[in-house]
Amino acid sequence: MTKRRLNVFVNVPFDAAYEALFEALVFTISACGYRARCALEESDSGDIRLDKLVELIRESPRSIHDLSRIEVGENELPRFNMPFELGLALGAKRFGRRPRDRIKIMVAEPYRLPAYLSDLGGNDPDAHGNEPERVIRIVRNYLQRSPRGAVLSGPAKLAADFATFKKRLPGIAAEINFAPDEVRGYRDYPTFAWCVAKFLTSPISE
Repeated sequence: MTKRRLNVFVNVPFDAAYEALFEALVFTISACGYRARCALEESDSGDIRLDKLVELIRESPRSIHDLSRIEVGENELPRFNMPFELGLALGAKRFGRRPRDRIKIMVAEPYRLPAYLSDLGGNDPDAHGNEPERVIRIVRNYLQRSPRGAVLSGPAKLAADFATFKKRLPGIAAEINFAPDEVRGYRDYPTFAWCVAKFLTSPISE
């Protein structure tokens, strides 16, 4: 099995209010046997951001896009990064001869997408209501099967495992000499992803 088959490109807002949802999303992707790929995985200042995004999308046959942060921000301008990256993924699927690519669109509230992105009329995005448990359900149902075809655990089981992971995270962080607040999805994504993998390879029990 090639590593590319495991990649899921994650296109979400990187603001403090979204971090809990991001952590739930990354955990679920990993718990389902896949690998979350996002722009936070490397911090090379020499990389051009667009080139990095293109490479991540090129390497990922699946992608998840959250368009819940398109409202006007503090600088009185809307944020177009998420729709732009969705457009790159759609372009790769339609014009890059990758018809088997699978794309999931999420929003915070249902039925609002046509108001600001009417070209996607007919698509049915999933609304998470800014709740991590709903993100877990959406991601699990999107992936459906493990990379080897096995039926995935249900959303309730994955949510319970995520809650257990959050309880154990300080101890896992301490093993590698990190303070608990240093291992967060946005603050140090590579280390957070490592801790998720560490937890998933250990027995899951209270």
